[in-house]
Amino acid sequence: TFPAGVDLAHAFEELTSHHLGIAPVVDDDRLLGVLTRTGILRSTIYRPALDDAGRLMVGAAVGINGDVAGKAESLLSHGVDVLVVDTAHGHQDRMLEALATVVQARDRHAARTGRRAPIAAGNVVSAEGSRDLAEAGADIIKVGVGPGAMCTTRMMTGVGRPQFSAVLECAAAAKESGASVWADGGVKYPRDVALGLAAGAANVMIGSWFAGTYESPGDLMRDPDGRLYKESFGMASARAVRNRTREQSAFARARSALFEEGISSGRMYLDPARPGVEDVLDSIVSGVRSAFTYAGATTIGQFHARVIVGLQGSAGYDEGRPRHTSW
Repeated sequence: TFPAGVDLAHAFEELTSHHLGIAPVVDDDRLLGVLTRTGILRSTIYRPALDDAGRLMVGAAVGINGDVAGKAESLLSHGVDVLVVDTAHGHQDRMLEALATVVQARDRHAARTGRRAPIAAGNVVSAEGSRDLAEAGADIIKVGVGPGAMCTTRMMTGVGRPQFSAVLECAAAAKESGASVWADGGVKYPRDVALGLAAGAANVMIGSWFAGTYESPGDLMRDPDGRLYKESFGMASARAVRNRTREQSAFARARSALFEEGISSGRMYLDPARPGVEDVLDSIVSGVRSAFTYAGATTIGQFHARVIVGLQGSAGYDEGRPRHTSW
């Protein structure tokens, strides 16, 4: 066992010398937690995102329908750090109305408590959409229509835009309006996170990649070859619609079921080398940190300022892919 406040480098050496992967941390007869060798290494790289009270920061989506003000006020009263006004098509009148309502609720709460939670709104893929949401009070613009692995919007409707181009244009417009950008979706490799940041995003959102981990919701399943996977589905898919409309009449449910834009059952396989969400984060952060070193940047702001954006064809992209066998 280790005592509270143990030097992490010493703990790592002790675990290694005794060929142990884990050891409890105790204070007299009270268990405080456990240390692992990998956890010790991670603690030297990552810092948890905490609020002023030392709690993990939490964001919550309120949508644009129903009692938007009531939902926003309730979430703020429970200490939510970021409010997300979230819908598939963020550049519409209903979004602007809902956003104004949330801004008013946030400002009333801030006047009482002194805590001003930032508001994110989206999704959009154009400079005009970014400017309109920023002018309506959004601190953060969420960018992305159709890049997600579970989304069929582009195949069903033809609506959408390549994610890098969308983030590049929206980030420039948001900056002019004093807002930031989150790049939402389209991430398959660490390079995609680095590219999202290079395009001007302050944050990159990831869904399906994290779905294939031990920690994600859902039952762990095996395919006929014994590979582990989790089932994932889009939030506009028939499966999600059924879940959302279960309290409605049979007629209303049947009407809703006619329209879907998403995959109802996708297999997100666990990578045997990186089966946990922290393992995936290690891979992502490794790529992003290295990208920063190539640009000579130590912060996201420096990265935005120093990257050079260029165009690459499919042949150039293929040239950069590793080869696991000879030619």
